[in-house]
Amino acid sequence: MRENGLAGRQFFIMTFGLTVGTSILVTPAGLAGTAGGDAWLSSLVSLMINMAMVALYIVLTRLYPGRTLFEIHEAALGTWAGKALTLLYLFYFLILAGTLLGNLGFFLSSEIMPETPIEAIQILFLAAVVMCARLGIVVLARVGELMFPWVIVLFLFLALALLPQIDWNHIKPVLEKGWAPVVKAGLHSAMFQELVVLLMFIPLVREGKKASHGYLAGTALGSLMLSTVVLLSVLVLGVQQSANSTFPAFALAKTINIGNFLQRVEGLLITIWVLTFFMKTMLLFFSMLKGFQTLCRLKSYQPLVYPLAMLVLVIAWNTYINTVYVGEIIQKVWSVYSMLHVLVIPLAIAAIGAVRKRLTSR
Repeated sequence: MRENGLAGRQFFIMTFGLTVGTSILVTPAGLAGTAGGDAWLSSLVSLMINMAMVALYIVLTRLYPGRTLFEIHEAALGTWAGKALTLLYLFYFLILAGTLLGNLGFFLSSEIMPETPIEAIQILFLAAVVMCARLGIVVLARVGELMFPWVIVLFLFLALALLPQIDWNHIKPVLEKGWAPVVKAGLHSAMFQELVVLLMFIPLVREGKKASHGYLAGTALGSLMLSTVVLLSVLVLGVQQSANSTFPAFALAKTINIGNFLQRVEGLLITIWVLTFFMKTMLLFFSMLKGFQTLCRLKSYQPLVYPLAMLVLVIAWNTYINTVYVGEIIQKVWSVYSMLHVLVIPLAIAAIGAVRKRLTSR
């Protein structure tokens, strides 16, 4: 990577992009399906869980200062066990990146460009990923700075345009089934932000304190945006339509109609989604490149860019078979599998680091 360091502001935007990512389109469906009209409460529970996990990651950076995620593995567990754990995370990132690319192709080919082959969409997007990977993480950070104001402005416009259609009866009665489904849905949703990826980039931030602040602030802002989308989905579409739609946020944007003049503005939501989706995909791609570079002890990751892109494309073609299959995997398998990587293993490594620090201080 052409690394000249990242500013705290850039890291904040990267965290925001990763948090919003693909979740802005699909999160309302999962939360409404489990928590019903209390989906908005579940999104707030998810926000708190995400903030707690980010606090855990910040503790890791202080226990193992100046190290990336994969370097932390080796520092905590030793060379060989650390490399084995790195392989486990690389597989996790690889499956995630392939599934995201499959999701992109399915959404655009089914909702926007039905006559365009899904493979063509995925290859074009992957070409942009390869180009950015060859230019380096700093270029991605600068793209994020250009992207961020537009994402915020477009989102505020969409949210304000939906206010006339709100029906508060859709969220009544509050907590009809108690806290159990709310907490369950919130915990399930929190496992899909994959904020652990950013441990690969914290050492690049020039100001250490600003990295922690950006990590927390980016997570909070991104989660609040998701919570707003969930609340608006339930208030405008209702529980049933939000739960049964494949992409409820897209259906939400299509309902905007002000004076029979301002309508069909769902393209604005697609713009937000594609920009944050690109940020999330690139962060995963860079993480995998650095991981394979560390494992193979290469001086540069450049020789790995094209082979890794082809591997991601093959996985996208073979994992995202259809929405029913992917929905089953997400509901029954992925949240538990993701929890292992974003919560259980980081907790164990933090415990190892804390014990070693205490023993050393004695």
